[in-house]
Amino acid sequence: MTSLDGANRWQILWQVILPCARPALVTLFLFTFIGEWNDLFKPLVFTTRPELQTVQLALAEFQEQFTSNWSLMMAAVVISTIPVVVLFLLGQRQFIRGIAATGIKN
Repeated sequence: MTSLDGANRWQILWQVILPCARPALVTLFLFTFIGEWNDLFKPLVFTTRPELQTVQLALAEFQEQFTSNWSLMMAAVVISTIPVVVLFLLGQRQFIRGIAATGIKN
């Protein structure tokens, strides 16, 4: 069993490894969340009932074949971006650290 200054494996994980990995984990979470939030194809294939419809499917319904209600669609787009913006603002500091830690040197 390996120890670091008398710490057990769980203490090493929680007090050493996770704080160092936090920027990368937050960046990965933000990219994954944004990708899944904007996904249209998987919910279109897997959902069968209208009450299970995702935000992106609801936005796609605003666009019709020959006409579109642009003011209503743009209002819905602004409202649908609020969760992404809030999550980015909450994780902004860690996100910037995660991007900066990619090895880019001046």
